[in-house]
Amino acid sequence: MGCVMQDVLKLEMREPVRVDPDRLVELCVSMGEARAEALITTAMEELARGMVAIEDAYVAQNMDVLTRRADLLVKTAENIGMTTFSRVADDVAACGRLREGVSLGATLNRLRRIADRSLSAVWDMQNMPG
Repeated sequence: MGCVMQDVLKLEMREPVRVDPDRLVELCVSMGEARAEALITTAMEELARGMVAIEDAYVAQNMDVLTRRADLLVKTAENIGMTTFSRVADDVAACGRLREGVSLGATLNRLRRIADRSLSAVWDMQNMPG
C-alpha cells in the first residue's frame, strides 16, 4: 500500500488565544488609561524580547536561560491578561526544566504561534475605541 501525492494533507495548526479583557479593564481602572497603556506596551515589548531570548537559548541548547526567560514570560503575560500565552510559556519552562527535547521543540513551536496571535489580540483590544 503506497501513498500518492494526492493523499498528503497539510494540517494548519490553529488554536484560539485567550486574552482576559477584564484584566485590561482592571489595569485601566487602577492605573488610569494612559499609564495602563504604557504598561501594556512595555509588557508587549518585553514579551517580544523574551521570545527572541528563548529562541537564542533554544538554539544554544541553554536550558537554564530558556527556563528563566520562559518563567519571566509567564509573569509578564499573566500581568496583562494574556492567559493562553502565559500557560504555554509555562509549558515551555516545564519542558526546559525536564530537558525534554522533542516536547520542548513542539511546545516552543506552539508558543511561537500563540505569541504572534496573542500580541495581535492585545494590540487590537488596546486600540479599540471606548
